[in-house]
Amino acid sequence: PFLLFLSGGFSLVLSLYAQSKRPSTLIHVFSLFSIAVFIYAFGYGFEFLSRTLEDILFWSKIQYLGISFLPGLVLSFSICYTGRQGGLSPLRLVLIFTIPMITLLARLLNPYHFLFYKTVAVDLTAGMPLLNFEPGPFYLIHVCYSNIALIFSSFLLIKFFIHAAPSYRKQTMTILIASSIQWIGYVIYLSGLGPENLDINPLLFSLSVMVYAFGIFKFSLFNLVPMARETVFEGMQDAILVVDPEMRLVDYNRRCLTLLPEIHKNNIGEDIKTILAGYPKILKILTMTQATGVKIPLMENNMPLFFQVSLLPLFDRKKRKLGSIIALTDVTRQTKFMHELEKMATIDELTGIHNRRNLMIQAEIEMSRSIRNGRPMSLILIDLDNFKSINDTWGHHCGDLVLKAFARTVKHNIREIDIFGRYGGDEFIIVLPETDQPIALETANRLCRLVADLPVNFKKQIIKLTISIGVSGTRDLKNQSVETLLQYADKALYTAKKNGSNRVAYN
Repeated sequence: PFLLFLSGGFSLVLSLYAQSKRPSTLIHVFSLFSIAVFIYAFGYGFEFLSRTLEDILFWSKIQYLGISFLPGLVLSFSICYTGRQGGLSPLRLVLIFTIPMITLLARLLNPYHFLFYKTVAVDLTAGMPLLNFEPGPFYLIHVCYSNIALIFSSFLLIKFFIHAAPSYRKQTMTILIASSIQWIGYVIYLSGLGPENLDINPLLFSLSVMVYAFGIFKFSLFNLVPMARETVFEGMQDAILVVDPEMRLVDYNRRCLTLLPEIHKNNIGEDIKTILAGYPKILKILTMTQATGVKIPLMENNMPLFFQVSLLPLFDRKKRKLGSIIALTDVTRQTKFMHELEKMATIDELTGIHNRRNLMIQAEIEMSRSIRNGRPMSLILIDLDNFKSINDTWGHHCGDLVLKAFARTVKHNIREIDIFGRYGGDEFIIVLPETDQPIALETANRLCRLVADLPVNFKKQIIKLTISIGVSGTRDLKNQSVETLLQYADKALYTAKKNGSNRVAYN
């Protein structure tokens, strides 16, 4: 009896502990299961202490307040845990617990119909009074129902285990072991393999509760809910990684497998910093308490995508940290849209080079750098000769082709550090960092020759193009500005035009 009282008391304590967790159907069902085991174990313990048939039958009735509902509660727990479609709907609850209610009533009212126990007697052959009974039809119905409930419960768990994510297989295996212990008790008792008239099920059901307790404390059974995971976690478009407070990988969803090839089921329990060693930007935010907005490029199915990385802490109701979520949100469309907006704001739509606004911003930045470092800088102002005549003669479509061909030629024949943009109409500017007068003049003359040799085909006609260039450069950096250089270059350009065009002048 001592073991029965001890195991029953443990079941009651575990039931109360479960109720202290975040409320859920799974927790309520487990708590009721533990209470049923407590009633079963305590009732059988007092039956052991009874000496008369009347007392034994009384405590037998008390036991059935728990025994009747144990198979249904085991099945309900499996339905909740595996997240079966519809869960514990009112109709399912009626179907599951109709026979348990009939069983309880049949047992309590047995003296009036003897359909549960046909006959009852006290068996003293084991040296202690034990209940000896002949089963009636309602008892056999209860046995059949119990076996069907346990079989279906095990089927649900095994099916879920096969398809479960790696992080849930250990806890699912724990539940399967608990179910197996319940099975063993039924098989031994019903087959007569155990001591005659001695019911070992209270102890084995209590043992299964202890296995559940192991799952609770070892695998956080009630903190990780597979039903929510399968229906929400796996369906998310974001790639999600879950880590514990020690930054060990706890779980991940399927999207991670296509984005982060380093992730696989054997990584569970490993340090996330080791797993993601090849992603320094992700590792950087792991050092923060909470972070959002870090953008990284990743490849998925050989396609470049952009993801925003966020680190979100997880806390329980007592504000204790349970771990963190690393979320990778696909922001490819937003990134491309912002890039297009930026391009529209900074790039000349026709020629594909800097527009006037961005050109002047970049020029000011370069001028500040030149002054700060005491380095030379030059500016080239270009005007297309007789461009109005081209437009008037051949039309604006031809003029657009000429502008594109000119911009393409210049862009391919200057340095990467040079800043090339459209100043307005048929005027263009090139900012030459780290460039003094001789190099600037050499560059300008080379471009002048290249453009003069550039054929522009339009309607089987060759359009010839020439340019005039004004060049200016920094001397006394203290008194220089982009506006000053532009004024000097404009005067030089005027000189070049005045002297016949298709030439370079320096101010």
